[in-house]
Amino acid sequence: MSKKVLSLLLVGLLAVFAFALFGCGDDETTTEETETDVTVETTTDDTVTEDTATEDTEAAGGEAAESDYPSRTVEVINQFGPGGGTDLFIRAIGMPMAKITDQSIVGISVTGGGGVPAATEFFNRPTDGYTMMAIGPEEVINHAMGRIDATQFLPVARVQYDQGLFFVGPDSEYESVEQLIEFARENPGDLSIGVTGAAGFDEVLVGLWNLRSEAELEVVPFESSAEAQAAVLGGHTDLMYEEYGPMRALIESGEVTPLVLFSEERLPVLEDVPTALELDIDVTLGRWRGFAFKEGTDQQYVDTMFDVIEEAVEDPLYTSVEEQNMLQYRSELLGPDEFQEFFNSEMETYSDVMEQLDLAQ
Repeated sequence: MSKKVLSLLLVGLLAVFAFALFGCGDDETTTEETETDVTVETTTDDTVTEDTATEDTEAAGGEAAESDYPSRTVEVINQFGPGGGTDLFIRAIGMPMAKITDQSIVGISVTGGGGVPAATEFFNRPTDGYTMMAIGPEEVINHAMGRIDATQFLPVARVQYDQGLFFVGPDSEYESVEQLIEFARENPGDLSIGVTGAAGFDEVLVGLWNLRSEAELEVVPFESSAEAQAAVLGGHTDLMYEEYGPMRALIESGEVTPLVLFSEERLPVLEDVPTALELDIDVTLGRWRGFAFKEGTDQQYVDTMFDVIEEAVEDPLYTSVEEQNMLQYRSELLGPDEFQEFFNSEMETYSDVMEQLDLAQ
């Protein structure tokens, strides 16, 4: 098949993936899930089969670094099911990566057990450069809870970095975050905020807000972002936390009002919404996604894979997905050294916050 025809096919696939990805990032199963069944599923496209992926895995060696790396399929393990935000992230960035390397990038979903089985599967793989893991705050949270040892990850690249906000519904009496803070400080815990999942990223962020703002909010966890949205729209909760992308339509229709942004700078599309930093509340946590090898992987593989990712993030096959999901405002590609520094900082922050919230081991 010619590269031109392959590119056309990839663009067609991208349109489907991009549509599915919009607004679904927070509907992934979070680290608090209680199911005990572990499911392993392989994400494939027309360039690779499950049998091929299995053969490649069995052929894993781990000896001297290959000069023609990568010479076969690269698998990317993640803890979420097919169709979730992380799976679709792997597909979106995997298409230009496959085009660059002439090798397939295959997502492997290992679900269940709060993400621990996925990490276990990854840590049991050889350090041959043919298995990466898609990592994010969930792995940091599992580390803080003593479920996994995240120091075994060897960061390669942080690709996505999102920003979230507090929103109020259409009938809210709060027109500004200052009004909300004043009431919450005088009446700690009286205001409720809907989040997606318990003991996950959303709850950690709200917990950090409570600690640093002294404007305590009562966390109400929901199984999905859609349920949290319905609750705030119906007046069952006072606020909700969510990223900008999934809330864009509700913002534009006037059904919700964003009060405060958790990022270093204001969003160009929400110029009137202040950041928490502007209020002297140091909360800038955001959802992020990146790739890691296992500790001990040859540096040649790390450098080569980062070069591939660096080229892939500039490809229209990927940038169109990033822009559709409003991830272009904060996402900055971090290389191995910068990502390691960021990852260490995240582990320190989450461990400290979760210890204060009595969520850490």
